[in-house]
Amino acid sequence: MSHTTIPRTVEGSADRSGRQRAGKTSLWWALTIEPEEKGSCDGWVKHVVAPLSAQARNWGAGRAGFSRSEDENSPSLNMNVVAPADVVDRVWDFANALALRSGPTLGSVKLAQTKAITPPWAGGPVPRKMEAALAKYGGMQGMELAGDVAELSSDLAIWAVGRFPGSNVRSPLAALLLFDTCHSMMRGPRSAVWADRRTVSWNYYWDMHLRSCTASYGLRSERAHQTLKDQLAPRIVPAHRIMAALASEPSVDAWRKRWVRVIDNYLYRADKARVSRSAQQMTMTQGRHMLNRLGISVRDEAALGQYARAWTKELEDGLA
Repeated sequence: MSHTTIPRTVEGSADRSGRQRAGKTSLWWALTIEPEEKGSCDGWVKHVVAPLSAQARNWGAGRAGFSRSEDENSPSLNMNVVAPADVVDRVWDFANALALRSGPTLGSVKLAQTKAITPPWAGGPVPRKMEAALAKYGGMQGMELAGDVAELSSDLAIWAVGRFPGSNVRSPLAALLLFDTCHSMMRGPRSAVWADRRTVSWNYYWDMHLRSCTASYGLRSERAHQTLKDQLAPRIVPAHRIMAALASEPSVDAWRKRWVRVIDNYLYRADKARVSRSAQQMTMTQGRHMLNRLGISVRDEAALGQYARAWTKELEDGLA
């Protein structure tokens, strides 16, 4: 059964990156997919998010991407599209049609949509729902640049969900992508242009990554760090063998190269735009968003980060 929430629609206009364009009315549109079956989110990615993203672009959407809720007790998917108002209406109708078609296989689902003006807001007040995003990404330009990464990240995740069934099966890919994210920041083709990208050491980055993944442990976090490292130490070599086998697949290699390029370009453009966030902060955020789309929890990301930390390009070449 489909449930619809129709909020007030505010007019605005934007091109692919969210900039104003005369004569066009574009909306930032959000779709929430709440399935009854907790383990069915991958199915909804394949049968609703994937075709909906493709069709939205065919109809003229400037950008399309998705994320997963971090609440394991109430899993849901959130899809964002930037498109003219008439395209948004067609995408909403198509979403409902896809949900009805997939229901017999995947179970009941609730759909809800939210429409809001696309940034910038012509000097007017910032919609409350966008305030957190602006703060997170370092302002309007930072949010626009992050949107480019999110689109590629979403496409990569859609491919991975179709290629590797189950988040556990996707874990070796996730570890490789975590490695690629950090390596692109520090050693990408344009990394020398922004000194901040090479300021932190490899070990410091991964120490901070582990801290961010275990922040919820509070005062117990230091003990949790050591316990996790001790538990994972004998698993690193076997994990690396699986990662190496996966890395040798042409399709995996192609997606990893695209991911490395988009992170390198994102940081280069963020530096040129003077986005008020550090290279490390932006890199870690995008890595986490990538794993979220793959269905990897923050808790599991902590472990995969240790596999990524011990990985090297030389090791990849040697094990292949």
